[in-house]
Amino acid sequence: MNPDPGLEHRPHEEFAHDRQEIINDLQFEREVLDESIKHDYTTTEAGIVPLDRRRPAWHFAAIWLTMEAGFLILFLGFQLYQAGEGFGRAVLYLILGSLIYIAYALAAAYLGSRSGQTHSLLSRSIFGASGSGLISVLIFLGQLGWAGFVANLTAQLFGGLYGWSHILVIGVVLGVLMVFNNLFGFTGVATYARYVVTPLLVVWILYLVIHGLTQGNVVGFVPKATAPLSAVASISIVTSLAIWGAEPDIWRYGKPRFWWPTLPLAFAFGFGMVLFGMGGWIVARTSSSLDFGPAVATVTHLSLFGLSWLAFIVILVTQVGINDGNYYEAINALQNLAGGWKRWKRTYSALICAAGAGLAAWVIPYVITNGFEKIAAFVAIGVPSATIIMAVDHFLVPRMFRISRPLTRIPTWADAGAINWPGVIALLVAVLFGAFATGIIPGETAGTYWGLAPLETWILAAVLYIAGVAIVRATASDVRSPLGFSKRISKADSAGSVPIDLAEPARVEASAAVG
Repeated sequence: MNPDPGLEHRPHEEFAHDRQEIINDLQFEREVLDESIKHDYTTTEAGIVPLDRRRPAWHFAAIWLTMEAGFLILFLGFQLYQAGEGFGRAVLYLILGSLIYIAYALAAAYLGSRSGQTHSLLSRSIFGASGSGLISVLIFLGQLGWAGFVANLTAQLFGGLYGWSHILVIGVVLGVLMVFNNLFGFTGVATYARYVVTPLLVVWILYLVIHGLTQGNVVGFVPKATAPLSAVASISIVTSLAIWGAEPDIWRYGKPRFWWPTLPLAFAFGFGMVLFGMGGWIVARTSSSLDFGPAVATVTHLSLFGLSWLAFIVILVTQVGINDGNYYEAINALQNLAGGWKRWKRTYSALICAAGAGLAAWVIPYVITNGFEKIAAFVAIGVPSATIIMAVDHFLVPRMFRISRPLTRIPTWADAGAINWPGVIALLVAVLFGAFATGIIPGETAGTYWGLAPLETWILAAVLYIAGVAIVRATASDVRSPLGFSKRISKADSAGSVPIDLAEPARVEASAAVG
């Protein structure tokens, strides 16, 4: 007996049509995976994500949650407790620091989605060959520094939970192995975030916070400061931990609309930075240890039913998720430098980054004094300042100076301009200021902040770059060379008052007409 008699009346053509749609969908998925493994749109020839390869908003909500959550953010909440901050003030700092970051992230995301390019490839067009090399090295070092720190922190968590020794060796091994998802490019990172990390994080953190708040005098308790921080330093550290720097690497797969990332970011920071920071504060309040590693036993008791095997799974899954972002940006930076070689494969970049993270798992915690604070400050002031300069160049400079840099193609290293002098000078001065303002210059006290240091550094970078472009506009007969324009961009194409990019290629003609 036919279980669905209506099926026998369907025309044969409908079955054929449905079958073809399934085949087309499978073919599309195979093509996307193949692209991710081979180049992931990170090379000169294939470096712009087409509009038909953009992903839905919930993909980004999942990815960004994995990047703004986990035990690293629990560690942040733990630090705020040790700084003597009460629960309410800690939550306030988490929210304010997150909002500062989101304001920056919207500009960075818009730049990435409009151009479809990674941060490193954008820097080749905007900063010229010399500037792009410098920025790619900054991304590579900063993100591998974080990857190594996260790997070592994971080893410490396992040591605190199980009493393991040889933490350094375990951290180095984890630094190498955690690169696995990145062998499959953006598709691998996004899939792991959507189907593995996000469901686990949302359920776990809600239970941890709710259960922790019922443990007694929590909300009204004000701890004694064992590692004091000022209010501005606390907010700056929150912002610094939120920052990745090369945000265009992720958002180039998004829809090219300014406010489009708002909901994914709100979801990620609500369930990530804020709730995990709260969770870390609660862990510190209920733990008998002043060290974060041993305090993991408190996490296991509060939210994982005392099951050490479950704690192992949660720790490993979440830490791999947060390191996905570190490896992804470092690999893309290396691809900018080496991806143009005919025999170079993206897999080679991934393996080099794995080895670099293993090295950083030793250097950051054990060689550099106050490595956690210094890597956070370094990442917060360096690459984000370059991002701000690039956003100013693309969106404000055309409107202010009638100079427009088309981002519809990626110049080869031979075609790229030598250097964008105002851009590189603005970047170096801003980073030098930021290094003093965040206390990472040798001889300064780590954790010392001159106000909201990351935000001040970004604003300084933007102001200096606008001033530099104004000087070039007033003194140079042809602005293309001092501003590092690609040699293939004509004088007519560089004269315009509108941004020219993948999202609105029709503006190329409009911009040229203005010139």
